[in-house]
This record gives sequence, C-alpha cells and structure tokens, in this order.
Amino acid sequence: MTSVKLFASATISIAACSFCLAQDKPATVVEDAELTTVLPAVVSPSTVPAGSFFKLKLNWQAVKPLKSAYTVFIHYYDASGKRVFQGDHNPPVGTGTPGWIGGVSYENRVVTPVNLADGTYRIVIGLYIKDRLALKVGQGVKDLGEKNYDVGSFTIDKNAPWTKGDTEKAATLKLDGFKMTFSEEFDKPLDVSAWGPGTRWICHTPWNGDFGDARFTDPGDDFSCKVEKGILYIEARKDEAFKAKDQWKRPWKSGLLCSNDPKGNGFSQQYGYFEMRAKMPKGPGVWPAFWLSSSFDRKNPKGGETGCVEIDIIEYYGHAPNSYTATMHVWEPKPHWGEGTSIMTKPDEASSGFHNYGCMVEPDFTTMYFDGIEVWKTKTPKEHNKPLMILLNLALGSGWPIDKTPNPSVMEVDYVRAYAK
Repeated sequence: MTSVKLFASATISIAACSFCLAQDKPATVVEDAELTTVLPAVVSPSTVPAGSFFKLKLNWQAVKPLKSAYTVFIHYYDASGKRVFQGDHNPPVGTGTPGWIGGVSYENRVVTPVNLADGTYRIVIGLYIKDRLALKVGQGVKDLGEKNYDVGSFTIDKNAPWTKGDTEKAATLKLDGFKMTFSEEFDKPLDVSAWGPGTRWICHTPWNGDFGDARFTDPGDDFSCKVEKGILYIEARKDEAFKAKDQWKRPWKSGLLCSNDPKGNGFSQQYGYFEMRAKMPKGPGVWPAFWLSSSFDRKNPKGGETGCVEIDIIEYYGHAPNSYTATMHVWEPKPHWGEGTSIMTKPDEASSGFHNYGCMVEPDFTTMYFDGIEVWKTKTPKEHNKPLMILLNLALGSGWPIDKTPNPSVMEVDYVRAYAK
C-alpha cells in the first residue's frame, strides 16, 4: 500500500487527480516528434450527471514505435478555459508507446467529480515524459498549441441517467470444494499486539512502512480498533494532543491490522479466496482498504527479491463515493509495475451498508468480487510465488485533502475470511 498508484489497464479510473505512479524516464527523445497522430476520442455516454462516469476511448495512429515510454495526460476544461480535473496515466500494460504501431486504441473510465457543475467540458490530451511530445493532428482534433490536443467533449447534466455500474449484475461466485482456512468474526476480544509474535494480528505493516495522514496506533488507551457486538470499528479521530505521540506531528490517529508479523509468522496462503464484509466511512479524505501482500521474513532485505506482490481488493477514496479501486502491484523484482481498475458502484453504495469485498487468487487469474459479483479479472503475475498475508486499515489522505474529513470517521468490519481447496 502506498499513497500513489500505478494504474495500467484497459479500465483506468481517471478522477480529480492522477493515480499514476510515473516510472523514472529519460527526457523526451527528439526523434519521436510527429511520429504519432492523435485522433478524436470516443465518449460513451456523452452526457452524465456529476459523480457518474463515462467511457473514454483514446485513439492514436503510429508510424512506428516511439523510442521512449511516454505518459498520457488528460485535462478537462470548463467553458471558461479553467482546468477542473485531470487523469494522467501510463498506457495499459502491454500497450506502452514503445510498442505502438499502426492504429492504437484503449478505453478508460472517467469518474467525474461529484461537485462538477452542469455544462460541456473539453477533453485535452497529449504525451509527455519531462517535456511534452509534438504529435500530428488527425481530422476532428484541434491543436491548441504548446502540444495540447483537443479530442472531444462530454456534458454534465444533473437530469441525465446514472451510468450503470459494475455492481449491478448477477452474482457468480462459487466456493464449491473450498474450505474455510481463516475466520475472524470479531465476536471476541481482538487478539492483537504492536509487532507480535504470538498474536493473530499486528497493528502496523510488518515492513515498518505505515502510510497516510493518520498515525496507526498500538493497543492501549488510544487504540483505534474496537470490537463491539460482532463488529470491528476502526476509528480515525483528530485531536491536536495526538501530535505529541507522532514523530510527524499528525493530529489524526487511526488503525491497521495485519495477519503477519515482521518475521512472516501468522496466517497466509498463496491461492484461494479472501473476503471482508464491511461498511466504508463517508467523507472526503477517508482511505479505507482491504489488501493482500506477499509473506516472507521482512527483516531479510533480500527476502522478496524473487517475487513480491500486493493485491488491493478495495481502496475506497471518500472524495469519489461512487467507486472504489482494485489494483495488482508487482514490487519485486524491480522495476515496480501494476495494473488496476475502478469498480463503479451505485451512488454511495459502499458507505450506505455492509458489502462483501472478495478476491479469488488462482495460478492463472486473479478475480475481484463485490457481493459475489465478478467486477474485475486480471492475469496473476508470475512474480506471485509466495503466500499472501491479509491487511485491512482506515488510512487518510493518499494525496487528497483531509481538511474536510469527518471527525471521527469509522470503518465497520463484520468479518474477514479466507478459503482454499
């Protein structure tokens, strides 16, 4: 888990800022200039209410592959020429610019900000590393100067129908032949310590890599994880007095649980089904998550060099209450890469009630589920060669402002379970 995300997939969420983690890249290669033609985008549906999403198909024509791996920028402008949000990203895995030849197209999902006013917005795109790349202009595209290219528009209308989401399908999850291997029902006191060993949970990442704009607390008087009547409550709370306990002087505290200690002791399994039933908190700045990470001795600096993955089953960003993200990361061997998607829900679905967030990890494919509904499927990377530990947390921020985050904010968890054949 990190506060920035690399998304490289055919269904990339493009919200009010980029989730793209840029790779280290050289300066723009002069020879690449004007080898690629930018073509008009296809927007479907072209009119949506604020907070909903549309599909944006980007189209290019390449004379030959570019020498460097470029990032795509997408900027959205209102009628006054003000940029209101953006969505820079790397092209999907397997379709980077060094492989472009002939016609190149891929589709993104654009999640519109919930506060976007009614009106028509222009879509401006281009390619860059450190500098922007000069492109040829196809018919229907307008060159705006300074290597900005207007490829189309979309309209916000509060009366337009909501775009049907991924969670509005029939459930297909089948666990025939699976046996439960892990069950945390939160029906008794939490078996937790700061770092282990000997407890079911610890309350930090075992590689000592806590993140976000709130301090993850240890068991004690100010512990942020509380069990009552079969529910785990992870509370994020702000108090200026908390700064004295935090080396970064953060006024917020919150909580994280992990099923492995730093030596790799605790529950983990390489393949099978993992599920959390939970209700997400409301409000901008909240960043709850349920995720998996490779299990090994984190005290050994070379312990993960043959393979280390992270599978984010749900990352929920409070500023975008009608979607959540799922991501597959490969951290080792380097360089880091990943692919992910936005799961589109009904309005406020994740925060209005309890839902099941699941992940089936198999040798060939990894599949994400929402209430038993398949919402995303991706290839399991070859670097996945170790068991997976379980993590859940309520973090804050991820680069988004927390000045309007509700105090307190609470993530509610009914259970965490795992199954295997």
